[in-house]
Amino acid sequence: MKKLVAVAAVAGMLLVACSSSSTTSDVATSSAAAPASSAAPSASGGDTTELVTWAGEVCDATAALQESVTGIASAAASGGTDVGASLSTQFAEIGESASTLATTVAAIPADGSSPEAAALRESADATKQSVAALGDAVNELTASSGIGALPALAAVGAAATEALSAVGGTIGDIQTALSSGQGAVGEAFAASPSCVALQQQ
Repeated sequence: MKKLVAVAAVAGMLLVACSSSSTTSDVATSSAAAPASSAAPSASGGDTTELVTWAGEVCDATAALQESVTGIASAAASGGTDVGASLSTQFAEIGESASTLATTVAAIPADGSSPEAAALRESADATKQSVAALGDAVNELTASSGIGALPALAAVGAAATEALSAVGGTIGDIQTALSSGQGAVGEAFAASPSCVALQQQ
């Protein structure tokens, strides 16, 4: 009788051990089968990495445009011989940069209906229009000669000032969104080194 009880006890212990091993194996298998997560989405939708890349492109384009327009304003103020041709050469790149900025802003890889995104889109469009007006002024200067070039050069200077103000508006919207750190746009700007550098201007 004692032998039967001993055998039964051993059998029970073996069953418990097998059950525990099976459970551990199932947990390990389940963990191994779980897929690796992709880049975490932002709180307002959109892939975080993609948004930060977009923000960096916007800030880089804005900073470059500001530098280029400042160069035209300085050249217009300096005057000199053949200034029209010089400004025309400089503007060719500026016009393209303004269009690129507006296109990049509009291509936000997240919900573009947020207040931050709408404000940025509006200021980028205004910058593009101001830069286009600057281009018209540069063309007028290029077509002018003699004493007629003086008012045309003054018009370029005024248009460059307006364009700088518009670029400043875009920078201001970026800085506002970055400072708030809210929504997809704010989060992306706050995470981009290029935008943080722009914030420190």
